[in-house]
Amino acid sequence: MKLSVGLWLLATACSSSSSSPRAPAEKSGRAERLQIGDLEAYALEDGHLVVPNDGQLLGFGRPPSEIAEVLAATGLPRDTIRLDIQCLLVKAGDRVILFDTGLGDAPFPDAGRLPRSLALAGVQPVAVTDIFISHAHSDHVGGLLTKADALAFPAAAIHMSAPEWAAFQANTDEDSKRFAAAIAPKVTPFEPGAQVLPVVKAVATQGHTPGHSSYEIGAEAEKAFYIGDLAHHSVISVQRPAWSIHADADRPAAEAMRQQTLAKLAADRTRVFAVHFPFPGVGHVVAEGQGLVWRPAI
Repeated sequence: MKLSVGLWLLATACSSSSSSPRAPAEKSGRAERLQIGDLEAYALEDGHLVVPNDGQLLGFGRPPSEIAEVLAATGLPRDTIRLDIQCLLVKAGDRVILFDTGLGDAPFPDAGRLPRSLALAGVQPVAVTDIFISHAHSDHVGGLLTKADALAFPAAAIHMSAPEWAAFQANTDEDSKRFAAAIAPKVTPFEPGAQVLPVVKAVATQGHTPGHSSYEIGAEAEKAFYIGDLAHHSVISVQRPAWSIHADADRPAAEAMRQQTLAKLAADRTRVFAVHFPFPGVGHVVAEGQGLVWRPAI
């Protein structure tokens, strides 16, 4: 089942921009062990996308030359933009918690590795007890269902903010309607900002979507902040937080939320897990000069 939302559009742009056939990807996966206070955690690779720097996706509406200068200043290619996709697994007592689920059965080579990455972390899908969804774009919910449209994590409660679930159910395209119906028995909506589990507090970060949620994980002194799609790129989104991505539903709100939240993360020196930054997506947003930069650190 295909969902035509979020970074699915990027994947389509990426695959259609190449005229040469690509070999099937090796779905090897990666699992990087982390520690969040006393909680055992893993960054789980799902894949990555490489998209053209054309001002139509990241840095939406900006001249590609302007975006290229920002990329080149950090040693990145000027003409393409890479976005990784990784999920976060946290073990907390008898709970096995997964944050987002990747693209699932993606029709392009460099994604769909979550099942193998999960196995490398020593976890079977049936052992997952809770899934926290940042928002209902395909690169975050796609892995909820198998190729046969069955629940990929049959024992897991699916936690999603009430506004996000309502917006997803309001989609009128047939694929989205079937997808919503398939997961509905497992969805447990929460109010924005709720303390959903003792170790998971939702943080309302709407703008990218109507009910987008980030999550604070663990004890206050040693917590990690799961940003979801608050920021997509470790250079562009952090150094130019006022620049949008095409998929932002409410661009002014998303820009304001990104600027406000990244500044607070830097001021508080909060450890961050970033879904689309280079794997494993763990580090800090740091104030430098008049702006912000990303500093990866396990």
